[in-house]
Amino acid sequence: MSQAALSRSRFLRLAAGALLPFIGLRLSAAAAGTKDAAAPGRMGTILVSQFGPVKIHSYLSPAEGLQVNTQMIEGPNAVVIFDGQLLLPYAGEVASYVQTIGKPVDRIILSHAHTDHWGGLQVLTERFPGVRVFALDGVADQIRAGGPARLDRLRRNYGDKAAAKVTVPTETITEGLQRIDGVTYDFKRFVDAESDLQLAALLPEQKVLMAFDLVYSPKQHAFTGGNHFDQWIIILETLKALQGYDTIIIGHDTPVDRSAIDSMITYVKRAKAIHSASTDAKTYSESLKAAFPDRQLASMVDFSAKLLYAARR
Repeated sequence: MSQAALSRSRFLRLAAGALLPFIGLRLSAAAAGTKDAAAPGRMGTILVSQFGPVKIHSYLSPAEGLQVNTQMIEGPNAVVIFDGQLLLPYAGEVASYVQTIGKPVDRIILSHAHTDHWGGLQVLTERFPGVRVFALDGVADQIRAGGPARLDRLRRNYGDKAAAKVTVPTETITEGLQRIDGVTYDFKRFVDAESDLQLAALLPEQKVLMAFDLVYSPKQHAFTGGNHFDQWIIILETLKALQGYDTIIIGHDTPVDRSAIDSMITYVKRAKAIHSASTDAKTYSESLKAAFPDRQLASMVDFSAKLLYAARR
């Protein structure tokens, strides 16, 4: 196993709220973007995709930061930031990059309460003072309740790279159509999928689906420790029924195309069947790895199995 994989595995054992990295998947034609010329010393990667007058700037952290994405939606006059990274140095790179765009930050929106998406909000709120942080109703309560313990574990593992304080969203985002700086968003609320509570966002004019961690790369094992197999499948079928959304932005790594939804459905269905037939974590883990031998990050299956069977001990 590579050192990066070992680091990720070690972190997952320490912080149940953090999710996974995903190694690159081919971009669909609609999502094809250009890599931003790397700034001196920048550790993460920037992909810029143009959809008419709207640009989507995607920051991908390196392996240490779990390859978490921060999306920066550039409209005519402002930038909307989605998700805040796991570690402070990478959130700092996001903030520095946003400043090069030359437009003010309208707001920050958090997709869900897993630590790898909010751990760096401390930096973003310091660099952009007064900017409001939005999340679905219930997410702030989840972070407020579990955040201190998660940061304690992060700081034991990452030291000063991890936040020293929990940054809780201050505003509630509601479902439905909203116009922000000339860009139309259709916000969706989903429960009991990869996480207990998850935001997705459609950009109907650009035909972009921001699925975050509802959809994973077909090359990677997925986190199934929430034990929400049935509902997750229903949600994926709902996403699949959306017409014309050929570009899907996910929570880790570069955008994928619609085939990733079918791949995700297949994976979750098989994981459900294996879970039903397995009496212990070892059986579940070994069976799921055998069912998808070419998928990377097998340590995530072990982590999921540990959570799924914890109550049976």
